[in-house]
Amino acid sequence: MPGVTQGPHDHVITFGVTTGTLWLQVLLVAAALTVAACALVRPFFTEQERATREAVAWAAAVAGVLTLLLTEGLDLPKQFAVLFLAGLGVPLFLARHADHGTTPLRVLHHLTPWVLLAAATGASVEFARAWLGAGPDRAGVLLNTGLVIAMVGLSWFAVWRPAPGRARALVNGVGWALASVVVAGTAHVATLTVAAG
Repeated sequence: MPGVTQGPHDHVITFGVTTGTLWLQVLLVAAALTVAACALVRPFFTEQERATREAVAWAAAVAGVLTLLLTEGLDLPKQFAVLFLAGLGVPLFLARHADHGTTPLRVLHHLTPWVLLAAATGASVEFARAWLGAGPDRAGVLLNTGLVIAMVGLSWFAVWRPAPGRARALVNGVGWALASVVVAGTAHVATLTVAAG
């Protein structure tokens, strides 16, 4: 239309608060709680679909990697980050290969209860140290370390296909307990993050 002049206008929406890593933190909390929820209901199902095992392993990997990216450090030497990444990657491989007939896959499959037990122990120690006397500045590092360790254990738990028996009940109990601790730890991490601004 001739004769109509339009002045400059801005289509940018601005907020008084910068989001920064907020979306990554929301994704971290959602992924960690998804993994914990799947571990909490797992003992009540006989077998999970392959797609479910893969999805939970991916969610655990995302939560673990985001924790490593967003944390101010770990309560362990930095070299452990490589071990944690490998521990998160192996279940992704196991979830993709449903046939555990080959020897390496069988060995990895039989290691799952031991990896879960080690992760549950390590994560519980880190969470307990955070809850039983660490100051607010130290608690965040301990909680994040516990969360990464727990994601490793729960990702292995997600892809484990147990045979019926006492071992299955014991491993399900350890996985359930670890998932319960992860829910509490994730809530604490989220609370510290919000408090820090």
